[in-house]
Amino acid sequence: MANIRVQALNVSDIADEGLATRFADPYGYIARNDASWVRLLKSNPHVQPGDLAILLAVEDRPEKPAVVGRLGFYAGPGILQTPEGAKPFRTYWMDGFFLAEEHRSSGVGGLLMLQAVAKCRSLFACGGPSEDAQKLYKAAGLKEIGPLKRWVYFLKGRPPALKALKNGALASLAAPFAGLALRIYYGLKGAGASPKLQYKPVEAFTDAIDQLPPPARSRFPRDSRSLNWAIKHRRIAAFEIWNAGKLSGYALLKRSVLDASQHGLGTLTVGALLDYALAEPTLANKRDLVLFTLDHFRRDRGDGDLPSEKGTVDVVEFQVFDPELDEICRSLGLLHAGGLRVLFRPPPGLAMTPETSWFFTHASSDMLLMTP
Repeated sequence: MANIRVQALNVSDIADEGLATRFADPYGYIARNDASWVRLLKSNPHVQPGDLAILLAVEDRPEKPAVVGRLGFYAGPGILQTPEGAKPFRTYWMDGFFLAEEHRSSGVGGLLMLQAVAKCRSLFACGGPSEDAQKLYKAAGLKEIGPLKRWVYFLKGRPPALKALKNGALASLAAPFAGLALRIYYGLKGAGASPKLQYKPVEAFTDAIDQLPPPARSRFPRDSRSLNWAIKHRRIAAFEIWNAGKLSGYALLKRSVLDASQHGLGTLTVGALLDYALAEPTLANKRDLVLFTLDHFRRDRGDGDLPSEKGTVDVVEFQVFDPELDEICRSLGLLHAGGLRVLFRPPPGLAMTPETSWFFTHASSDMLLMTP
């Protein structure tokens, strides 16, 4: 570890072209930290110039220092309820924690987390961290408050056929029959019903979204600035939700490509309910949102210019932290299949207690900015 150092870069330290001109990238850890990343980073409505942008584990080499590990950050808002009332705070979404295999026993990962804690008063992570990463997070004072529950709706028959038959050629032959059986099954469960609320596609949200009452348990609020920031920089389908002529919420839907080979499902194109808010979060309105998401992805053919945007999706997923949505998804015949973990380190003076209640969506932390 003698020639490995941790380098911290604040937002004000980042050049417009990104990091590639300053560092070698033998593992591809900073391949996405290019000019588009800089624009995303610096247009964050919650950013300050002195905010930590990225921590790099750097190996000094004669030609150019090489990145062997990294951990990125985005500033975001938070609110915790205390006996004295609501306390706003700033937190940092951790993004992309990577470390080369040969350095994982060297203590460099711990140094990255120590620097993160020293420079950020609060940390927030959402995703599927490895066991080693989870240990580092928890040693740094993050507490798990997830996980989200993933519910899966198979829009095509090939993934479950491949899971059952474990042979690509046979799965392709069986796919039409599996698809027909799934449509009958979901139809009997009511998953094919039409939504009743109006879902209006938008290119950006107006500040009318800011007038909606936030979810009662939300600790990481969204506003029109944050939502429009994500929509501008990521391929997201955005919808206003209207009920009886009144704006009553929003929904963000997202397509992505997932390698699910370890689960026997191959590579999947996934459509997801990424984020949502409902002014009246009744059971009926939540069910309507699920039905709309299913209906949208049955019809959506994508934009055709990215792997994730070609044709209809294979599966639709809902990652939720709401017992009522769990029951809705179960009642419609969806399959429970894991889910993302959520970890949080509150700022000093704002302690988490067993009574703290939470509200999360798939877009928690940097997942709002997920790429295809």
